[in-house]
Amino acid sequence: MRRNVSRGFTLVELLVVIAIIGILVGLLLPAVQAARESARRMQCSNNLKQIGLALHNYHDVHRSLPIGSLGFLIQGWTVPVLPFVEQQTVYDQLTIGLPNGFDVAGVNAAVVDQWTPDMFWCPSSAATPMHLRVTSGNTVKMSTMSYIGIAGAPTSATSSSDPTGAGRCISGGQGYACANGTMIPNSTVRFRDLTDGLSNTVVIGESSSWGETAAGARTEIRTSAEWGAWAGSAASTTPPNNGTSYMWSANPYCRQITSVRYPIGTTLELTGSGGNHRDGVNNALHSMHPGGVQVTRGDGGVGFLSETMEFLVLRDLCIRDDGNVIPGDVF
Repeated sequence: MRRNVSRGFTLVELLVVIAIIGILVGLLLPAVQAARESARRMQCSNNLKQIGLALHNYHDVHRSLPIGSLGFLIQGWTVPVLPFVEQQTVYDQLTIGLPNGFDVAGVNAAVVDQWTPDMFWCPSSAATPMHLRVTSGNTVKMSTMSYIGIAGAPTSATSSSDPTGAGRCISGGQGYACANGTMIPNSTVRFRDLTDGLSNTVVIGESSSWGETAAGARTEIRTSAEWGAWAGSAASTTPPNNGTSYMWSANPYCRQITSVRYPIGTTLELTGSGGNHRDGVNNALHSMHPGGVQVTRGDGGVGFLSETMEFLVLRDLCIRDDGNVIPGDVF
C-alpha cells in the first residue's frame, strides 16, 4: 500500500520566502513613504497658495500688505489675514491693537486657546503645534505655525550696511534686522514697491523643522515657538530706526518674520548676534521636505527653493527692490 505523506517547507525554503518578502517590503516602503510625502507637500503648497491669495485680497482692500510684525508683541501678519482665509468669525472675537500685546489679560487668549488652524501648518512638519512659554497662572496654549514672513535680507554676512542705498538694516544683539523685504516690522509695503517684480520676490517661506544645538540635541528655533503664531515684534520701530525703547540694536527679537541671513535648511541654533533661534531675527528657511522649502511669491504663486541654491540668489529673492532680477526657472 502507498502512504500519502504531506511535506512541509524545509527551513531553507522558509528562510528564502522570508527573505523575498523582506526584499519586497524594502522596495515598496520607500515608494509608500514617497507617496505620503508627496501628498503632504501638496497640502503644504495649497496652504501657501491660500496665504498668497489672502495677501492679495488684503492688499485689494487696504492698498498695502499687512504689517509684518507689530511692536510690543501686539500682533503678527497672521492676525489681519484671518478674514481672508475664511476665519472672519475668529477675527471678530479678537480685540485688536491692545497696548501691551496680543494676549494681555487673557482677552484674546481665550479665543485662540488650543486653536491650530490648518492653513498655517505644514503636515510634513514634526515640530510641536503649541508654543513653549508657560507663565505663572497662565495655562493657555497658542498655536505655532510652519510659515514665516520675509522682512528682507542683510546684504553682507559681516556688516549690516545695505548696498541697495536705502540703509534698511541694523545689527544688534540678536542678529541683523532688515526692512528691505515685503513683510516688514512696524510698517507696510505695497505691491508697487516690489520693483524687482512680484514673481521675483519671496513673501512667505517655510520655517517648519526642528533646530539643532551645537551639541547635536534637538531644539526649537521657530519664532512662533516662544509665544505662538499671533504675537508681533518687541521693537516698536522699523529698521534701521532704533526708537526710544525696545531698540533693535539692544533687544530686537521679532515674531512671525525673518531677515534671511543663512542658506536654506540651516537648522543649527545660533543665539546672540547669530540670530537663528526662536528669539532671533534671522531664522533660516527650513522644512522637513526632502531637499528644500516651499515659498509664496509676491504674485501669489508657490515655488520650491532647493537647499543647494546659492545664497546670493536667495538673498536677491528676499529683497524687493535691489534690481537683481532672478530668472523665472529658479523657483
